[in-house]
Amino acid sequence: MKTLLIGLVGLTLLWPSRRAEACGSTYIGPVYIHSTHPDRPFEPFAAGRLGVLREGYRPMYLAFAWRSMMGIPTTPDEQRFLVETWARMQGDVPEGDTTRGEARWLAARKEAMPSFGDRPATLHTGEGELVSFNRIQADALERAAESVKVLSLQWKNHPGLVSEWLSAQDAVFGGDCTRLPALDEATAQGLPASVKSRRQAEREYQAAAAHFYCRRFDEALASFRHIAGRADSPYQARAEYLVARTQVRRALMEQPDEGQEIGTSQDATFLARLREADATLTALLAKPKLREFHGPARRLRSLIRVRTQLAAWACELPALVLQPGTGSALASELGDLDLFTLPENTCDSSPASTRELLEWLRVTRSGVATVSAPDTGQENENRKAYDVAVARWKANHRQPWLVTALLKARVGYPDLELLLKAAAEVPVTAPAGLTLAYRAAHLLNEQQEHDAARAWLAKVKPEMTRDLVSTDNLFNEERMVLAQDWEGALSHATWRLVGEDDLDTFSDGVMTPLAERPVTFSVRAVTHLDPQLTARRLGELSRTSLVPPVPRRQLRWTAFARAAVVGDDEALQAAAKELALHEPTAKEELLAIVARKSSEERLFDARLLIMGLPAVSATLVSGRDRIDSIDPKLNLISIRSRERNGWCAPSLPQGPPPPLPFTTAEERKAAAAEWKVLSEAGPSVVYFSNVALDWAKAYPEDPRSPIALYRAVRASQYSCQQDSPEAHAAFRHLHKHYGKSSWARRAPYVY
Repeated sequence: MKTLLIGLVGLTLLWPSRRAEACGSTYIGPVYIHSTHPDRPFEPFAAGRLGVLREGYRPMYLAFAWRSMMGIPTTPDEQRFLVETWARMQGDVPEGDTTRGEARWLAARKEAMPSFGDRPATLHTGEGELVSFNRIQADALERAAESVKVLSLQWKNHPGLVSEWLSAQDAVFGGDCTRLPALDEATAQGLPASVKSRRQAEREYQAAAAHFYCRRFDEALASFRHIAGRADSPYQARAEYLVARTQVRRALMEQPDEGQEIGTSQDATFLARLREADATLTALLAKPKLREFHGPARRLRSLIRVRTQLAAWACELPALVLQPGTGSALASELGDLDLFTLPENTCDSSPASTRELLEWLRVTRSGVATVSAPDTGQENENRKAYDVAVARWKANHRQPWLVTALLKARVGYPDLELLLKAAAEVPVTAPAGLTLAYRAAHLLNEQQEHDAARAWLAKVKPEMTRDLVSTDNLFNEERMVLAQDWEGALSHATWRLVGEDDLDTFSDGVMTPLAERPVTFSVRAVTHLDPQLTARRLGELSRTSLVPPVPRRQLRWTAFARAAVVGDDEALQAAAKELALHEPTAKEELLAIVARKSSEERLFDARLLIMGLPAVSATLVSGRDRIDSIDPKLNLISIRSRERNGWCAPSLPQGPPPPLPFTTAEERKAAAAEWKVLSEAGPSVVYFSNVALDWAKAYPEDPRSPIALYRAVRASQYSCQQDSPEAHAAFRHLHKHYGKSSWARRAPYVY
């Protein structure tokens, strides 16, 4: 006992003695299945690998999914703009971020003229108080980088012109807004006519850009219109687009009441300027020779229309986002779908394809009920949506309607068998394939058609979902509940982290590679498996390699803690021996527990140990948890705010899970008995207090008694049942019978 006591006392020296109050937190926590948008990286989704679609996806993602399921191709260029736009709209990239453009410009500037690498370059990209608006945007910086590369080749025999151009461009990107000097006529002496012409065209374009950035909008418009009329200017086509861009920027910069809701301005001058720009863009879009700028022009037009004719634009957008080959316009027009409530019964004059897409978006997003406590009203809405989706699918047999019907389907709904039969004809590799496979397996499992559900899951090979983490997690849960042995259940009982607070950035804004995402037990694994696991079975499974190291560590400690709580001495000794192999800081104490001569002593020592380890729980815990590392130096002792300490009362709000088909009647009985003991023991604070009191009353001279009472009091800090009657009883007994001990001095109050 002396060795164990010294070890346990040594652990307590690391504990803080000052009081700390529990407090709330706005932290949402880890995310394992995105419900409003696809997983990052967005590249697979943009390429048509949709994964399992969710009913709550934002309209722009669902509209793109409709495109993909309807077979409308998306070019690599369109995909690139989609990924960039979605990353920006989800907050992964700050709005107006120019970091990449600045880096490319500065690198190209130095490469073209090494002496400029040592010359400071003032980049006045921001707009002061207008934090949502950039003076210079990333695309301008990147175009300048491309321009200097081209000019360096064309003017390789005239390095002075390159230097002249760079100096002028530095002035354009700078913030002092001084006017660019006229070109030195002496420099032009002896230059070929083509070089003179290009030099003049470059300076005119730089001067126009300087006017634009410095808000000299009248001069900018005149300059760009002049360039647009010059057939010999390489910027003729771009200048036509920049006329409209100047008109829009002037309107936005002069707009009063910046904080008003988009599309509600009544300012006549503002609206007139935007309509003037709209007319310019309409003329540009009518010219096939300017196709290169149709994408940017449509993006600009979209910005105008949501401010000048929002209701009409809402009815026009769906047809636009279904057009193939629109370049950068696709991302912008899809994004605009998120700016308004989807119109209902107000687009009668729109094409049938527009009305159908709008209806599909509304139906898919309606009636989403929570699984744990479905609201009757939501269920009614869900059933209405199901009926509409089935009717539409029967009428046209389009995959998006089949997908929505299965997303809304519940066991007992009519036509479910017909839908499942149709889903079986869609390859799992199709854009809709994984959604249909997941929902089919889920529904068949709920109908107790387990073999049919397993057949669906067998179609989806692991490599098909490995890089789609939310989808992979969903399929893993289905495989777990349909497993036919403990090994199969445990191997699918984990999921990978998608993000924190609905973001996929984990460290300094950098996304963790997929292979390095933290792996934890899933919620469904905890609710489905934990009540059916005995301490002995937990110990056996912890000695396999069926789960990654971090959840395996949790299995070891949970097996030990559960055995201690339910009183299984044999399972306790086995778990302690296994832990001793992997936990060097606790090895001595664990082996000392095993060496005790009676089961009563072993169980109490084990309970005393877990009282001092808030990171340990007698129940499995889902999500990122206290035991989130395999580092042997991981602190298991500290009590932390905003994190789990000990465990709460085990409960099954939805009733006991269905019995696992591969367990014996004897094992089910044993598991039910252990779960009953766990439930009656209550949360760890209550349990620890009762254990400490019972032992102190039975063995008042045992030096471990005041330690146990102290730990029971301390355990209530940041834990379930904080300030509980049991903790108060332990506190009173500690101070009444051991008031002069160091343990009583360490517990001057109940948390």
